Amino acid sequence: MNRPGFISLLTVILVGAVASSVALIILFSGVTSSKTSFSVTQSAQAKAAANACAELALGVIQANITTPTPTTNSYTIDINTKAQCDYSITGVAPNYSVNSTGTVDATGKNIKKRVSVTLNQVGPTLNIASWQEVP
Repeated sequence: MNRPGFISLLTVILVGAVASSVALIILFSGVTSSKTSFSVTQSAQAKAAANACAELALGVIQANITTPTPTTNSYTIDINTKAQCDYSITGVAPNYSVNSTGTVDATGKNIKKRVSVTLNQVGPTLNIASWQEVP
């Protein structure tokens, strides 16, 4: 049974199936990459919010080097991204510790980053012994 063009038709169908599969893989990898990029952006925003709150806490300490502890406060950084932060100040002069948390919840994932700052001198200038992101 000899059918003219059967091999050509079968080849075209197979090549089309392979090309469609490759196109779908590229499409889905692009979507995944886009989601990952957005998560990285939100993570950076959360860290920036945590750093901003730590800076605000340092301003409180610099304004009053005998700040009573524990002291806490919360702020909304950006209403569009739902970026918020809070800080707590513990310890006594000159050895204060500041713990700050930045939160971004624009998509309901509630991404948090934390920063810990340790001081070992206050007045006339603050000396930061350490400033690090903590898990």
